[in-house]
Amino acid sequence: LKQTFVPVLPLRRPCHPSPPRSLRMVGVKDVALPNRRRLDWVACTLLAVACCAVPFLMGSWARSSALRTDAQTEQLSVLEKVSLADIGDDPLATCNDGSPGFYYWAPSSAPSRAWLVLLGGGGWCWDAVSCKLRPPDMISSLVYPHRMVAESGGILAVTTFHRVYAPECSSDAWMGDIGGNESTEGVNWRGARILRAILKHLTTRRGFGDGDTLVFGGLSAGARGAMVHLDTLKSHGLIPQGVRLLGYLDSPYYVDMPAFANNTDTWHRVTLQTQQVVANMRNEAILRGNGTCKLPEAWHCGFGEYRVQALQTPFLLVASQYDWYGLKTAEGTVTGPDGCFPKPRCSYYSYAELFAIVTRQGLHNLSHNGRRSVGVYSSVCYNHAVSKGPFFTRESIGGVSRAGALLKALEAFDSEGATMPRIIDTSCTGLNCAPQCKAHSGLACGCPSDENMRPNPVDPGAVDGRRPRSRLGDSAGFWS
Repeated sequence: LKQTFVPVLPLRRPCHPSPPRSLRMVGVKDVALPNRRRLDWVACTLLAVACCAVPFLMGSWARSSALRTDAQTEQLSVLEKVSLADIGDDPLATCNDGSPGFYYWAPSSAPSRAWLVLLGGGGWCWDAVSCKLRPPDMISSLVYPHRMVAESGGILAVTTFHRVYAPECSSDAWMGDIGGNESTEGVNWRGARILRAILKHLTTRRGFGDGDTLVFGGLSAGARGAMVHLDTLKSHGLIPQGVRLLGYLDSPYYVDMPAFANNTDTWHRVTLQTQQVVANMRNEAILRGNGTCKLPEAWHCGFGEYRVQALQTPFLLVASQYDWYGLKTAEGTVTGPDGCFPKPRCSYYSYAELFAIVTRQGLHNLSHNGRRSVGVYSSVCYNHAVSKGPFFTRESIGGVSRAGALLKALEAFDSEGATMPRIIDTSCTGLNCAPQCKAHSGLACGCPSDENMRPNPVDPGAVDGRRPRSRLGDSAGFWS
């Protein structure tokens, strides 16, 4: 798809002969009274017709055509940095290093009542040791530029939305609210408080309010944070009650898997990490949403495989069957420049297939639980949280991209009784087996017949699984 599909939602306003306030600008002071009355009557009639017709025309047109994104002008692709210190509502809404929380903002290219709030990812840390290994852009707002350029074809380039993007600088997947002086680990985890401050600013200063539509979601750790907060945004007063709310969760789907080979430590087990987060951040109240999440154990409420089953708010879940981050964490390595796992390969590929089976089965059960409000989009590509980049529009399943799936979700969301999209690629089996995958493996990789299937010790030099990679590359503002 060359452009991103996003509907212009119907305005849902009753027909009324009075023109909108912003259109009551008729310079007729010097016109004779009869002519002025005639002009007023004609103007009001035309405006009344327009007020009735425009919502219908906008809604039907949006459903049948693509909307322009950043191809309009370069300026529309730029998001401006907003520091929470300049707002002054909550001095405790801070990053790990105590610098103020922040977000990036860009208004829509035309008047709109559609909003996108996207929480950034970057993993998390669960104790003092893991937190010390995080690079500066994952713990501080000071290293971020004043402007961010949205990647062409990515979700932040959808100019029909008012767009908010909040990079994660709290290392807690937006689930923490405890200061360094309170934490047993001496770490300042304030992601949940940063989120509250951002949403308050949108409501009090940006005009976000009742009748608007909000797509609330995130990428990776940001998606897990959005997953935790989605059902409590209204009940906790974080957004107005009259907002129409849809979740967009790109890659929050942790799966409860057995350990790979001898990788039984916390660095390689997302289950252990989540349990440590609950213990050290003391965030059970946030995870449970004051009773919203009733799963047996608190850590289940922050774990993708379990929490998405309990969500009540409509949402679209994006989850690769061969999730790059999930496999990297468990296996301790990634595919090389040739697109293949290191030799001997069999243990890596057999574990990846087990991972895919567990993921696919969980997604199948989720999409067939009788709830119309659950949408699923799952590819066989070896990637993770790519909606911010061009694969939001380029990579597809059966001709439907992530952007297309979001459009379908919005259409279903706007139509009473409609079912959300459920798109799970079962056309082939194997990591990157589909032609549309950006690193399509074909027959080049896999388990050679002459290799045995014994577990393979992980080469610690293959990838440093303990030290997250910085999101700030050579070109500041372009992150993955």
